[in-house]
Amino acid sequence: MTTHASDLERTHRAQRDAADPAASAWVSANAGTGKTHVLTLRALRLMLAGTIPERILALTYTKAAAAEMSKRVYDTLAQWVTMDEAKLADVLAELTARKPTPTEIERARTLFTTAIETPGGLKVQTIHSFCERLLQRFPLEADVAPGFTILDEPTANTLQREAIDAVLALATRSEASLEGQALTSAIRYAAEERFDELLRGALRLRPRLEEALRLESGNAADGLRVLEVALRQTLKVRPNATEDAVTSELARVVGDGELLRLRDALSGGGKGDIELGQSIGAALSAGSPRARADAIERFFCTEKGAPRTRLMSRGIKDQFPDLDSAATAAQTRAVILAHERKGLAVIAATIALYRLGGAVLERYTAAKARRAALDYDDLIAKAVSLLRTKDSTAWVLFKLDRGIDHILVDEAQDTSTEQWQVVEALAQEFFTGLGQREGVRTVFAVGDEKQS
Repeated sequence: MTTHASDLERTHRAQRDAADPAASAWVSANAGTGKTHVLTLRALRLMLAGTIPERILALTYTKAAAAEMSKRVYDTLAQWVTMDEAKLADVLAELTARKPTPTEIERARTLFTTAIETPGGLKVQTIHSFCERLLQRFPLEADVAPGFTILDEPTANTLQREAIDAVLALATRSEASLEGQALTSAIRYAAEERFDELLRGALRLRPRLEEALRLESGNAADGLRVLEVALRQTLKVRPNATEDAVTSELARVVGDGELLRLRDALSGGGKGDIELGQSIGAALSAGSPRARADAIERFFCTEKGAPRTRLMSRGIKDQFPDLDSAATAAQTRAVILAHERKGLAVIAATIALYRLGGAVLERYTAAKARRAALDYDDLIAKAVSLLRTKDSTAWVLFKLDRGIDHILVDEAQDTSTEQWQVVEALAQEFFTGLGQREGVRTVFAVGDEKQS
């Protein structure tokens, strides 16, 4: 019982420390350990310390979480209004770990009315809801249509489906077009029934697709060449290498004479030698450079592409030491070429997917523009651009800086990089000494890294 009581007290102490309204903090908490409770405590203590509700921005991951936190805060504030003074003093003492002052007790009774009547009130909302309101407030600065609408997921999925169908129809009708060439290339790597899934996945990489589209719209003959150069460097593929050329090199890495010697030597060995010898036999009888290169790769590499640690048994090595040395030397080159060939296949598939995905994105974007609509990803992207890259960014941040003193982030482990850019832009004035008001200003985040 004593151990249980001490553990409970440590938990309460940790929650009080996390809720300290004077400190910025990042709290790691597992599911079911009271994350929403700590967020609620934080909001209550901020208001109790004198922060007016409209200067608190609480960002949650879902609308349900926002509703739950808001309900808890307002339910607690409502209880404080009618609670007798001794009971209220005990509750506040538990909340702050010290005896409340008469001023704090009096303020606690008025917070419910303050939160209800203050314009804007306590802002507990999802990041998407916040971005929507931000864009509605600054539509011209954000380059969005005033009075824009939000696409629900079913409508967005329908528009994406129509854009995908249009691109695939164009690619099928005109094989010589860029889309047609991309489709021909992509068919080698994905079954037709998976195209929809792949292209929808590509749309989730919207910033990269948009960058590729911006490059293609420039003076370069093919903007995706920039991406290809970067991929070649990353995958260690020679600048001018082609898949056919590398395949031919791999097919010739061992001559017919040595292949014949290897086949004959391995045929007299054990089961493993005989199986490897079958790859050599397939290389000798191959009807094309590609088939020969595939067989040679199977001999020198495992199914996962790693170099085989043993090309022949010890008995064969002892009997043909020069053959083992020659095979080992050839393996080094064969592994490099096999890796390069796989890299070229990855590059081809990636460029094809970017090409098709970019074409789908163009049509999807045009469909949204005709409706004067934004989807959920647009809300984040437009907000990030407004707060970080626009000519009007400084003025927008100046206006926002006058309205937010404390930022609370729930489910921080699921907050994307783009969403964190929104939070960062809002909070940057807090810690640079350039804010519009003096006083304590904080950022508080709570999340579960195990659920990330």
